Amino acid sequence: MINADKALRIILGAVPPPGKETVDLPDAPGRTAAEHIVAGGDIPPFRNSSMDGYAVRAADLKSASSGRPVTLTVAGESSAGNPFSGRLGKGQALRIMTGGKLPRGTDAVVPVEKTKEEGPRAVSFHEPAKAGDCVRLAGEDIPRGRRVIAAGELITPYHSGILAATGHDEVSVSVRPRVGILATGDELVRPGRAPGEGKIRNSSSYTLIGLVRESGGRPRFLGIVRDRKTAIREKISEGLAFDVLLLTGGVSVGAHDYVGEALRRSGVDIRFWRVNIRPGSPLLFGVADGTLVFGLPGNPVSTAVTFLQFVRPALRKMLGRTDIFPVHVHALTDEPLNVKDGKRCFLRGIAREEDGVLRVKTTGSQSSGVMTSLTRANCLILIPEGTRTVRGGSPVEVEFFHDPF
Repeated sequence: MINADKALRIILGAVPPPGKETVDLPDAPGRTAAEHIVAGGDIPPFRNSSMDGYAVRAADLKSASSGRPVTLTVAGESSAGNPFSGRLGKGQALRIMTGGKLPRGTDAVVPVEKTKEEGPRAVSFHEPAKAGDCVRLAGEDIPRGRRVIAAGELITPYHSGILAATGHDEVSVSVRPRVGILATGDELVRPGRAPGEGKIRNSSSYTLIGLVRESGGRPRFLGIVRDRKTAIREKISEGLAFDVLLLTGGVSVGAHDYVGEALRRSGVDIRFWRVNIRPGSPLLFGVADGTLVFGLPGNPVSTAVTFLQFVRPALRKMLGRTDIFPVHVHALTDEPLNVKDGKRCFLRGIAREEDGVLRVKTTGSQSSGVMTSLTRANCLILIPEGTRTVRGGSPVEVEFFHDPF
């Protein structure tokens, strides 16, 4: 039995480099950038107004006041998509709309509510203006050549807007790993069937399907295989065509736990079996011709916890993600925490802020079969190896299911 840190090092050391493919920009959100992307032009591409008003030369309004307003001649108009082509001279102003291009010769914009029209061709100003007032400079947001997204970053809808604005209509992204999911066990039936005597509905596979999608992979459910050695090997052979194969159940030490033997007979190089954690100790990991193989425990909570700790980091590394690991913070526990043995424990918790302090409590029963302990939780409370008791009010390490920042 090895500790969790060593197990994770072994897994990540077996991850192959990510592949690349090109997708159209509308399909980019949720994908991982495969390379650095730089701006092909300035954003904004030209000086423009941030207000509806008048473009002016600030020097012309130096003496303007409420008692002695300055009146300028209106030379025309500039609006978004319809720029003024001329150059303004001394004593002239230009009516301008938000987003309109500033004409040559101007250096400030005065909002319309601070002006007074003096007929169709004149406008008066009652206070001075400073150069740069209400002006967005070319490249103020993003200058040409600046990196707008780094390789390994998750592309968001906001990135899509920036990519579009900088001239990218397609993006190089990492290929999403194909993940086969295989459930084992005589006791399992499909969710739509009524379970008979001693049977239960297959639930862990559907948790895994969602977790794989959430982690950037492409899941495919390969079905339920009974506890028969030949049948398990046949399904494993099918699963080894995927980039990752996840099996649930059959990896412990029971009389019908055939998965480990079937994997070995199928040519899988078992790198480790059993990890010093709770829940999820019977975790198995191996490799076969580049396919990463995980034998996950069958209990629903154990399946989810081992996925979060070991499979998700592997999938993120396969995508070239820079954020392989989840956010860890410290919180004060509301209650004493007692664990059975010296294993590293992952308790399902509810973290929240109170008076500027992050606090956490458990969801109640920590049995590996209590699925509601996951639906009520927003984090895992990590109890390190060798620790059996944590007093109430003490700091504990917390790992959020989803990044909170």
